[in-house]
Amino acid sequence: MTEVWGMPEKARRVLQATAVEAYGRPGMYVVMAQVMRRANISDPEEFRAIAEYLEERGWIAEADPDYGVFVLTPEGIDEATN
Repeated sequence: MTEVWGMPEKARRVLQATAVEAYGRPGMYVVMAQVMRRANISDPEEFRAIAEYLEERGWIAEADPDYGVFVLTPEGIDEATN
């Protein structure tokens, strides 16, 4: 139950960290390691699960297979700043 309820909060942290790394601009590529550091997430597998969650909702896009780089979508910016 903790993971189910914890995921949205962690996902929000990752999305907000992504927005900061992208300087609030959609289409800017960001790097997983920098977003992980800013979001205070140390486990790459956990990060990938969160990134997949964000991608399924259309908040990030253009990810490489392991989410090493990806972009923030306009919808992701809206969600990160709400």
